[in-house]
Amino acid sequence: MSKSLELSMRNKIKSLLEISDALETDRQSGHKIVQCHGVFDLLHPGHIRHFKRAKARGSKLIVTVTPDRFVNKGPGRPAFTEMLRLESIAALEDVDYVVLNDSPDAVSAIKKIRPNIYVKGSEYADHASDVTGKISEEAKAVEMGGGQIFYTDDIVFSSSSLLNRYFDSISPEAAHFLNHLKSQFTLEQIVEDIESLKNQRVLIIGDAIIDEYQYTEPLGQSGKGLHMVAKCMDKEVFLGGTLIIANHVAQFSDHVTILTAIGKECPYRSFIKTALDPKVNQEFIYLEETSTLVKKRYVLKDGKTLSKLFETYSGQEKGPSPQQTDHILEYLKTHGKDFDLILAADFGNGFTNCPIIHAISECPAFLAVNTQTNSGNRGYNTVTNYRRADYISLNEPELRLAAHDKTSSVEGITIDIADFMNCKGISVTRGVNGVLCFSKEEEFVSIPAFATQSIDRIGAGDAYLSLSALCLSKGMPLKLAGFLGTLAAAMSVQIIGNQEPIRKASLLKYLIRLMK
Repeated sequence: MSKSLELSMRNKIKSLLEISDALETDRQSGHKIVQCHGVFDLLHPGHIRHFKRAKARGSKLIVTVTPDRFVNKGPGRPAFTEMLRLESIAALEDVDYVVLNDSPDAVSAIKKIRPNIYVKGSEYADHASDVTGKISEEAKAVEMGGGQIFYTDDIVFSSSSLLNRYFDSISPEAAHFLNHLKSQFTLEQIVEDIESLKNQRVLIIGDAIIDEYQYTEPLGQSGKGLHMVAKCMDKEVFLGGTLIIANHVAQFSDHVTILTAIGKECPYRSFIKTALDPKVNQEFIYLEETSTLVKKRYVLKDGKTLSKLFETYSGQEKGPSPQQTDHILEYLKTHGKDFDLILAADFGNGFTNCPIIHAISECPAFLAVNTQTNSGNRGYNTVTNYRRADYISLNEPELRLAAHDKTSSVEGITIDIADFMNCKGISVTRGVNGVLCFSKEEEFVSIPAFATQSIDRIGAGDAYLSLSALCLSKGMPLKLAGFLGTLAAAMSVQIIGNQEPIRKASLLKYLIRLMK
C-alpha cells in the first residue's frame, strides 16, 4: 500500500467527536450528509454497491461501524477486528468518513451525525421483520434530526452466509447438525416459536446465589512460608442460582415469578432487587438467621482468560423455618395451577426440603428440574428426590450420581432415569462434547457444542436449562429446544460469570447467522 493511500485512509477514520466538527464545516459548505451503519464483518460486493447507491443520494458519505464489543452474533464474531473493518471501508473511494460507534445500535450515532439521508438495505424496509426492533428506533431518530430514511434495492449478499461458508470455525459435527436442522425447520418458524414464548407463565423456584469474583494479581511464593500470595484487585458481583435463571427467562417471557429465600440482613439485598429484571415478580422468603449464599471466587484475569485459584462459600447455613415452609407450601397449593412452567433449580443449598419437593412434584404445571451437585451439598442433592418431572437437565456426573452408576452407558442410564421419573425429556450436558437429549418420541438426539472458545463456563448450564425448559413447556420438539438451549450456553461462556442474561435479540442474531 502506498503511503499516500494509507494516509488518505487514516484521515477518513474519525471518532464521533471528530466527525461532529468535520460535518459542521461540510454543512456550512452546502454538503448533503448521508449515513450508512452496520457491522460490515466481511466487506463484499453487496456492501460496495450499497455505499455507491448511498453516495448518490448526497455528497458526503459517513459509514458508522459497530464496535467489536457490541457485535452480538454469537461466538467467533466478529471475524475481523474493528480496526480492520474500519480500514477496509476507508479504502473505498465513495466513502468520505468512517466512524467507530460507541453503542450497540445506530441511534446514538444518528443523533450526533444528524444525516440528511440514512440509508439501509431493502431487507429492513419491513420494520416488523427486524428481530432486534432497532430499525424503527433508527428511523425515528433520523426523522427527529430532520432527515429521511432511504432503502436501497439492489443485490443482497449476506456477510453471515459467506462467513459461515468460508471462514466459520464451527466443527464439522455442528455444521452437519445445522444442515439437518435446516431440513426440518425454517428460520421463520423458529423465530415465530421463540416469539411465542412471551406468553408462557413461569415460576422459578429454588436457591438464590450471589456470585462474587475477586480478581487477583499473583505476587509469587510467600517470603515466610510455602504458600502462594496474590494481590486483590477489583471485584464484580453477579446474580446466580434462581436469580440469574429468572433474568434469562424474563428475556423471553413476559410473565415470570421467582420464589426463593434470601437473608433478611443480606448486604446484597438491595442489589438483588435492582439487578433482577423489572418484569420478574419477586416472591421472597426472608431468612432470619442466615444470609444469602455467596460464592466468592478468587481468579487470575489475563485479558479474556480466567484462571480460578479457589472458591469460598458463606451464608445460607439454614433453610426456611417451619412457618416459612408452610407459607411456601400454601403458595404452591394456591398458585401452582396458575403457571405453564415450574422450573425447579435446586442447587442443594438449603431452600428445598422434603415437604417443598413433594409440593413442587404435585403441581399440575409442566415441571422442569435441575438438581446440581457441588462442594456444598456433598452429592445428596439428586433428581430422584423428586417424585416426577416432565423435563430434567443434568450434567453427566449428576445423572450418574442419581443412578448410582459410574460405568454403564450414558444412554442406558438416561433411559432408566426417564422411566423412574416418568419423564418426557432429559438433557445430559457434556461440556465441549455438547448435549445428549432423550425423549420417548424422538429417542436420542446428540447436539454438538457451538462455542468455539470459552472465557468462563460458570452459568452455561443455567443458560441452557432456562431456554430449553421454556421451549419444551411451549411444546417445541426436544431437538429444537435443545439446540436453542445450546446456543444460549455458547453465548454464556463468552462472558465472565453472569454479567448479563442471555438477551433475546442477541440470541436471534446468533440464530439468524447460523441458519443463513
